[in-house]
Amino acid sequence: MTYPTAPGGLYLLALFFGLSVGSFLNVVIFRLPRENLSLTKPGRSFCPACGAQISWFDNIPLLSWLWLRARCRSCAKPIAARYPLVELMTGLMSVYLFHVFGLSTAYLFYFYFFCCLLSIALIDLELMIIPMSLVYPTIALGLVSAFVHPSVELAGFGLWTRLAPDCGPHVASLAGALGGLALGWGALAGVSLAYKLVRGHEGMGDGDPPLLGMIGVFLGWRSILMVILWSTLIGILSAGLLIWFSKGRPPEEGWGRKALPFGPFLVLGALLYLFFGPEFLAWYWGLLGGQPTWM
Repeated sequence: MTYPTAPGGLYLLALFFGLSVGSFLNVVIFRLPRENLSLTKPGRSFCPACGAQISWFDNIPLLSWLWLRARCRSCAKPIAARYPLVELMTGLMSVYLFHVFGLSTAYLFYFYFFCCLLSIALIDLELMIIPMSLVYPTIALGLVSAFVHPSVELAGFGLWTRLAPDCGPHVASLAGALGGLALGWGALAGVSLAYKLVRGHEGMGDGDPPLLGMIGVFLGWRSILMVILWSTLIGILSAGLLIWFSKGRPPEEGWGRKALPFGPFLVLGALLYLFFGPEFLAWYWGLLGGQPTWM
């Protein structure tokens, strides 16, 4: 795969843009799931520990956290490392997507997709909530992106060759995104229903199926199986490690009986596919002698 090239200064601007958006994402992650807060009120960021408003010079991405030595200027309570990590990850992803797509609407669409994935993962990890106010608009924007930016990766070679000649590449790409939405949402909804019928209680959150549907819109229907497989493996490994490290603790403090949110693992699986998915599929089908015509 070849990527567009750009002057180094534009990469620096992409980094600064991503860092700034990451600072806003910290506001989204903290305020969005809390009913007594909104994204606009209060207008200034504040310390969650003491409520003191944060001055602009203490709110510079990455630098302020280092300058303050990870402590609030007002109450000296620790500032979680999550805040600079969110800013750093968003900045680096902005640079990566700019490298892939250049300065384009595709860059903006996929950067928004990543920002929503990151926000959803951290909200679900903390509160076991997947905000539908992030999922549904992202699904809509993903369908627009699929139509505006035709992609063989979204549709798959089989669907592309069947639809693109007669209906056009835009329709073929949109069909791949709709297939990802239906397959992702339907697959986890089916698993959740089967678990409930067998065990008699819920085993998966209501937000996980639409989240996987949202992922399928941006990554295409072919991504769904790989995202489920990778997220499940990461989840099993993570649960095993948590149980191992909690050995010797009282049962109420261990991880053996605690529920883990599945959303963060779906997000990790989606990011793995975003980075390595097409190459992995090409390698896998190469081992089997060639890609099937329907893929």
